[in-house]
Amino acid sequence: MYEIHAELAQKYKSGANWFYWIAGLSLITSIITFSGGSWRFLISLGTTQVIDGIAAALSAEVGGSAPQFIALVLDVFLTAIFVLFGVFANKKLLWAYILGMAAFVIDGLVSLVIQDFVSVIAHVVVLIFMVPGFLAGRKMVELEQAMATQAAAQAQAPAGTSI
Repeated sequence: MYEIHAELAQKYKSGANWFYWIAGLSLITSIITFSGGSWRFLISLGTTQVIDGIAAALSAEVGGSAPQFIALVLDVFLTAIFVLFGVFANKKLLWAYILGMAAFVIDGLVSLVIQDFVSVIAHVVVLIFMVPGFLAGRKMVELEQAMATQAAAQAQAPAGTSI
């Protein structure tokens, strides 16, 4: 039973850690954009890329760096949300995992609207890796509940008897 739990925990953690990758690579992509680069990571939030594009256009039109600064603040806020999804998901809060995947699906739809099909494919691939982690987490939580019930039953059993 403990071996199964360890295997489920590893799959779950692997899936939940994608939230950190999404956040980190999105923020790095934004920094590259603001530094004048055109290179980006495929596993980046489409929403931050839209924000960065709007900021670049506004900066060119009105001058100054205020639009880019505001965009960077928004990017940090959005990526922090994904970090929080990772933190809560790694604490076995399955609602955070579901909400995080839903947010990533919505972000993929943003990429679809702006016709960034490579990003859409990257979103699908990441979700393909995340879903088995979530399913493992559900099984892990059920197993932990069963183990706790069994331990409680054994603790209540009179000495010398076994369940």
